[in-house]
Amino acid sequence: MRQFNLLTGVSVCALAFAFSAAGNAQEALPAIDVGAAPPPPPFVVAPPPPPLVADELGHTAKPFSGSYVPASVAHVGDVSSVTRQEIDQTVNVMTSAESIQNLPSTLVRERFIGDRNATIEGRINNPQDSARTMLYADGVLLSNYLGNSYAYPPRWNMVAPVEIERVDAMEGPFSALYGGNSESGVYTITTRMPEHFEFHVEGNSSVQYFHWFEDKETDLSGHMSAAIGDRMENFSYWLIYDRLDAQGQAQTFSQNQFTPTCTAGKCLSAFGGVFAPYVAGGTGSNGFPTPGGTLGNIAGAAGADHSEQHFGKVKLAYDVTPATRLAWQTGFWSLVDNTTVDPFMYTTNGIPLYALGSGVKINDGPFGSYAFGALNPTHSNASHLMNSVEFKSDTKGLFDFDLVGTQYNFLRDYTNTYAQYGAVPTKVNTAGVPTAWNINPTGSNVNQGGNFWRTFDARFIYRPDFDLFGKHIISFGLSDWLYSLNSMQTNTDVATANYYYDIQTVNYGKTDTKSTYVQDEWKFLPQWLLTLGARGDWWTAFDGSNDSLNNVTKSNPSPLVNYAAAYKGAFSPKGSIEYHVTPDFLVRVSIDRAYRFPTVAEMFQAISTPNTVITNNPNLQPESTTYYDLTAEYHWHNAFDGKVGMIMPRLSLFSADSWNYIYSQSNTIGATTLSQTLNIGKVNFHGIEGVLSMTDVYWHGLGFTTSATFTDSKILSDSLAPWFEGNQVPRIPRIRLHGTISYAPNDTFSVAATMRFATGSFVSLANTDFSHDTYGSTDSSYLVFDAKVQYKFAPDWTATAGINNIGNNKAFVNPNPYPERTFFLGVRYDFGGPQKQQTATSLGAPGSGLGVGDQSSTLHR
Repeated sequence: MRQFNLLTGVSVCALAFAFSAAGNAQEALPAIDVGAAPPPPPFVVAPPPPPLVADELGHTAKPFSGSYVPASVAHVGDVSSVTRQEIDQTVNVMTSAESIQNLPSTLVRERFIGDRNATIEGRINNPQDSARTMLYADGVLLSNYLGNSYAYPPRWNMVAPVEIERVDAMEGPFSALYGGNSESGVYTITTRMPEHFEFHVEGNSSVQYFHWFEDKETDLSGHMSAAIGDRMENFSYWLIYDRLDAQGQAQTFSQNQFTPTCTAGKCLSAFGGVFAPYVAGGTGSNGFPTPGGTLGNIAGAAGADHSEQHFGKVKLAYDVTPATRLAWQTGFWSLVDNTTVDPFMYTTNGIPLYALGSGVKINDGPFGSYAFGALNPTHSNASHLMNSVEFKSDTKGLFDFDLVGTQYNFLRDYTNTYAQYGAVPTKVNTAGVPTAWNINPTGSNVNQGGNFWRTFDARFIYRPDFDLFGKHIISFGLSDWLYSLNSMQTNTDVATANYYYDIQTVNYGKTDTKSTYVQDEWKFLPQWLLTLGARGDWWTAFDGSNDSLNNVTKSNPSPLVNYAAAYKGAFSPKGSIEYHVTPDFLVRVSIDRAYRFPTVAEMFQAISTPNTVITNNPNLQPESTTYYDLTAEYHWHNAFDGKVGMIMPRLSLFSADSWNYIYSQSNTIGATTLSQTLNIGKVNFHGIEGVLSMTDVYWHGLGFTTSATFTDSKILSDSLAPWFEGNQVPRIPRIRLHGTISYAPNDTFSVAATMRFATGSFVSLANTDFSHDTYGSTDSSYLVFDAKVQYKFAPDWTATAGINNIGNNKAFVNPNPYPERTFFLGVRYDFGGPQKQQTATSLGAPGSGLGVGDQSSTLHR
């Protein structure tokens, strides 16, 4: 099966080379002389059209081109960007989530290729805080606000890598256009519609050798995609298919703490395992910190994820006028996923151990004994459907509008987990040999089918011609977001079956957020721009109910626990002033108030499985944040007498105070993760972010971008646990560094290397898990170097090769390990599309100083 994963990508590569050879042979056929036929007229090459000059966010005078982010956003917050060309040159892409991994202060929690739980970490959130960032694909919201954790990532699977034109990231909630979920940033993927006939096909393969403790794996993955599109007068379309077959490494290890010796009849003799520090310090039942760092044993690996994902998309657009477009798209994503286990412990006669019976412990002589966290495989199956419709104008004149409606449905989404996998010893003789065993085929099923959300956004912009103490640009709009939870956890006679004999928990609930906003950009003096905005939000949580009595049978149902509806309103003022000291040097001060409302799962969902226990909190209060930012940015054209095409440094000082901070506290005991959500009185984040980008550094096509973020976070007030005051906010690294160097001397060849670094961080409010780089309930530091080479070996054909994690750095995110050294190989065929158009018009050429090429750097004003 693993070989098949790799062969999926390799086969596409081989077919690509075969078609290339056939095409070259056809071009080499001799010409046929037809005698009297007159010679053809001489071919006249038409002059290329003049290059389109882009503004600060990549917009040009042509409708529906450049960044999808409104230009007003660039004047209130720090905006970083990466274009399709840069993604192709610098990132080994197999999923859309990887496209943003090199943006400043950004981490994508992609633990393995195809990770369905790839959340975004921004400037002031962590990978568990999925509800503090926003992800859009054009005007369509892809963020999953059903919950707030690693289990609620954006729906990356609704965007194929082939359709991405660029990604823009705005730091902080400074624009009134976005709600409080933008606390740690807004990420906008801009896609494009074809202007002419296009056909793209690519195949990629990867291989990773993974070795942790006694777990040794060779993980193979294959990816292929195909896209066809065209424009016929006013109508354009995309048909896209994307397939990924990926094998991930083990994600958890059974970590067990030594205890005093076991009792008679329960003391098992076994061999295997790996000695390792037990670092699962956390919070005890009395609310006080519990220490970690004692001696333990690693008894097995679990969670090695093999996924098969298919994605199909149809996108249609009709230009009612040259600057008014009606677009519709539907995307269908399916997943079949299995996780496997690998035991390290064996009885004296060689029988593998996956779990121990009640009271049974493994005797390890002078070290004591330890209980055994169970190793349980899982099976998942999901089918999701998204539809969206958009009516948008892009005249860039007096008035523009953007109306977007979306619906996202979990048609099917379930996960089966074994209650107890393998043969389990329940009784042991005096020699430590099992005399009784138990086999338990039952399991649990968590079914999320029926979850959905509906969103509607109406955005308007008015650019009046009159002068009212200066020029004004007024943005206003409204939105309505409904998220609905419908999940059930059942117990099944057979772990792999969905037919249940009783219901363990049921969870229902909805949240609805209605919003309106207005924002005015006022250029009251030639060098000054004042932006004032206000946003109103009206949030309600309703229809909430659950039952977690564990023995709710079909014939004897238990009454549900119904929760009262909750209502909250919020007013969020925004303000920013920007001063251009010179045409190339600006200083900006921004201040903002934002409200992040609880998600429906935080309010109403409770789940208990052998590996996870989640407790809901129907009394959660909204989180309010006041955010300050001071930024200076400079654009130095033709620096050092033209030896460097452009140098763009930016320095930002930021501070954010959050009241009623919503935090999900998790603790891992053995192989089980316990989670609860609560409000913390007040926390503060403050720090500094610096970014430096350079193009055409002494050689044409040589570029360099680096960023550094230093963040200090503190718990300032916590009335429920005042002993946590003064501690660091969990999971926020103090230091994050990114760096990219690329060289593309022409359109045929490019080579790039990237670096990402972060310090380790605490995962508990108690801050007792100080051994950040020891496996357990910790977030480790990481230092990762990647490289990629791209070569166009024939017209329309491009081969790629790359390595991720060149230094084989071992890192993990509580407690899941990130990939080790991974090799990539791929081939791509592009018929038509922006590549040739850019070559003809010099758009996007490194250092051209024109059009999109000038805006493809990390920084924009």
